Amino acid sequence: MFRFQNFINTFICSNNREQMLKLGKHKIEFYDSIDSLPFDRFNSFNKYVMLDAELGSDVMAFDTKISKIFQFLGKEMTKEATGELYNLRNTYHNVMNENNVRGLAFACLVRRIDGEKVDDFSIENMRSILDKLSGWGLEIGHVRNNTDEIKKN
Repeated sequence: MFRFQNFINTFICSNNREQMLKLGKHKIEFYDSIDSLPFDRFNSFNKYVMLDAELGSDVMAFDTKISKIFQFLGKEMTKEATGELYNLRNTYHNVMNENNVRGLAFACLVRRIDGEKVDDFSIENMRSILDKLSGWGLEIGHVRNNTDEIKKN
């Protein structure tokens, strides 16, 4: 949980146990710990973090996969290269469908937006939350840097 606090505190003002992010006139409240996530949302959060760690969802992840394939082929590790090709295919799918799994993991941590509790954590709603926050000024750097801290746990 300590690392979770570091994650939240890098860009969110802490006020007792309440975690807030202000984007313009909007206030976004986050769960104060991973342990406080509803069970189903915790499962979704873990799924998206694991998918991001294994596959990624941006051009940098795509490039990393290609580099790994060349490394495996250079060492005649064809089985490993084949596995990376499969992952590359999924990474390509994520990029082309604008399916940013790291962002979805981040969206799972949102508790309230402007005082309204977020109860729907379907993939469609998580995407909607990301679109809304992005429109209000959320930058990918915040999401990328802060989900990296969570993934270390």
